[in-house]
Amino acid sequence: MKIAALDLGSNTFLCLIAEITKNGLGEIISDSVEIVRLGQDVDKTKRLHPDALLRAEACLSRFKKIIERHQPEKILAMATSAARDSVNQNELFEIGRKLNIPIEIIPGDQEASITYQGSVSGLSDNKVRLVVDIGGGSTEFICGDGMGIRKAQSLDIGCVRLTEKIISKQPTSDVEMQTLETVIIDKLSTLNEFPINQIEEILAVAGTPTALVAAMLGGFDAKKIDGFKLTRSDLLKWKDKFQGATIEEKIRIGIPAGRADVILVGVIILLKTLEKFNKLEITVSTRGVRHGIALEMARRYLS
Repeated sequence: MKIAALDLGSNTFLCLIAEITKNGLGEIISDSVEIVRLGQDVDKTKRLHPDALLRAEACLSRFKKIIERHQPEKILAMATSAARDSVNQNELFEIGRKLNIPIEIIPGDQEASITYQGSVSGLSDNKVRLVVDIGGGSTEFICGDGMGIRKAQSLDIGCVRLTEKIISKQPTSDVEMQTLETVIIDKLSTLNEFPINQIEEILAVAGTPTALVAAMLGGFDAKKIDGFKLTRSDLLKWKDKFQGATIEEKIRIGIPAGRADVILVGVIILLKTLEKFNKLEITVSTRGVRHGIALEMARRYLS
């Protein structure tokens, strides 16, 4: 069955067109991404900003054209932190109804499963992994082996949320950097029930790690990015470079325009995660929530 699985994140929208079978995910036909910043001011107002809703509608209209071109049998869009935290989430649902794109909010108790299974869907071994998914509003930490989850926790340290809260200027001052690091370390300290000594690999998904590797490689190439090892040394160099750079300079380095203003927070989250879990490198994955939504659709429609 051909499906369209859409991940409506707090910073990025993604649209995956793929084949699914009873055994899971098959051929990937199309994979599109746009930075929307749905989470604009949500932490402060608890509402989806009118400008964010306009950007969401424009993006989903473009995705609609991709969907119409490929004619999938089923369509499902799932929204995450920004929509879940907003009192006017129905305005996003209304956009979906207008475009004939069904939108659901990922329930809190399912988000870990969808994120983890989508992230490891291209792997065949049973390593104990920690999946780290840095979103705009929150960061998900999910530990598992094979397709099974051992422990999962969501922390409200998304890159958009913390940038809006803490960073007032770019380049960023040492004082704000210290505040940022203190907040992240404090939040990470609550991850006490994870089997730290058993984790064999940290798998980082979503825009922060893939944007960093694309900048290192001189452009986005999914085959080269998937499986790339980002070391602690790499991340420290990016931290120093981004702290001292304007948004325009970050864009010239190769960070996408809609991500350049929040990339520093993402780097610090990755660095502090390495420290928390006593690792020297992170493996980057181009898979994520959209692949998990596709697997959820396989369960719903083919099981």
